[in-house]
Amino acid sequence: MATLAVHGALLAGTVALVNKHVSEPYMDEIFHIPQAQRFCSNDFITWDPKLTTPPGLYLVSRVLGAISGGYFCNNVEGLRAINIAFSMGLYLVLHQLISIIHPNATPGSQRLYALALVWLPVLNFFNFLYYTDAGSAFFVFLSYLFVKQKRYTSAGLSGLCSLTFRQTNIVWVGVFMALAVIDIVDTADPSPASSIRSIGPVVDAVKDLIIGACKQLPNIARRLAVFLVCVVGFGVFLVWNKGIVLGDKANHTAGFHFPQLFYFSIFLSFFGAPWILTVAKALPTFWRCLRRPTLRSCLLTISVSCLMFYLIYRFTYEHPFLLSDNRHYAFYVWRKILNRYPIMRYLALPAYIISGWFNIYALACHTSVLLFLGYFAAIFATLVPSPLLEFRYFIVPFLFYCVQIGPPKADKQWLTWIVLVIYAVIHVATIYMFLYRPFVWSHEPDQMQRFMW
Repeated sequence: MATLAVHGALLAGTVALVNKHVSEPYMDEIFHIPQAQRFCSNDFITWDPKLTTPPGLYLVSRVLGAISGGYFCNNVEGLRAINIAFSMGLYLVLHQLISIIHPNATPGSQRLYALALVWLPVLNFFNFLYYTDAGSAFFVFLSYLFVKQKRYTSAGLSGLCSLTFRQTNIVWVGVFMALAVIDIVDTADPSPASSIRSIGPVVDAVKDLIIGACKQLPNIARRLAVFLVCVVGFGVFLVWNKGIVLGDKANHTAGFHFPQLFYFSIFLSFFGAPWILTVAKALPTFWRCLRRPTLRSCLLTISVSCLMFYLIYRFTYEHPFLLSDNRHYAFYVWRKILNRYPIMRYLALPAYIISGWFNIYALACHTSVLLFLGYFAAIFATLVPSPLLEFRYFIVPFLFYCVQIGPPKADKQWLTWIVLVIYAVIHVATIYMFLYRPFVWSHEPDQMQRFMW
């Protein structure tokens, strides 16, 4: 396919530049690469305490290293190439998902939309370093694809693989397991969620699902046995590890960082704006709500604003990494915008509300009630406990959201072209800054530092 070839060309060209200018391990690679090479030497016992994620990527490197005669183990370029393969695979998985969920979209728009999603700048950037993001996203969405194909054993195995890359993927494994239960029970799930005008149908859908699941419990347990193994195994891991983080626990303490939801909403609106703003006459509907407000909408807006104000005041957390590491763009977003003045975090509240309205509206127009609830439960469970504002944590929630809303109609395919151009420009700019605008810290004058997501 032409789109896959274009993606491959972008990956090949960029990785050649990165390997030429950054030939030594950089940033977290200084932890990941030595650990991978220990695995390649069959040392599965020694573990760097600074590593916070499971060894899935290192196990893949070990297997590929054995097949390739050591190429994927013995050098930085070979290890980084693994994520290129994951990125190509992710494109194919997303394309299949989009074609299943949105069968009425033209094949061309499906392929173009899948290409745009894998070009999400934050995700695309880490395809060229030995990080876990590409493999994590690949196995998460492979699990989702198998659920949509009703291949539940394969879905569970893929979900299990995703847990070896990032333990927080247990949340998405739980979502996919729930979706599988909905399919097996064949419960009535009102769709789209935007058609719901009261809490009654929501309660009925949840109640019907619980009753149906109880009636078919043996059948569900048999068909979702691998999912159950994942969940039970993860519970055992939590008890054994005394928490979800493997290493460096002092800097990764879970809490209630509710503003993460607001940051993600802005992230989602920024990178998905051309699609989100044009869903089901979203803009006309929004302006109509502004021009003709009802008492109910006014009270709801005031209540939500007060709640968000309190959450910002009480639960905003400034992680030491966010305040000290000027290599990440999140540092500048926080320092130059959200924390420039103490009041700035509150002045951003209208932007959070507006972006949240558009994001919820677009998703509600394309999902059923139970999937809508499941998605928001998932982003709550994955984002709120994290104390660090880290754009990489937004990758899977963003992709899942976009897979649900799907590609624009054929006469609006130009919207996806706009997204592709924007993503390509951002990609070129961030890679340029990474490669050609290094800087030096005064306390480490012999080490080049580089800008990155």
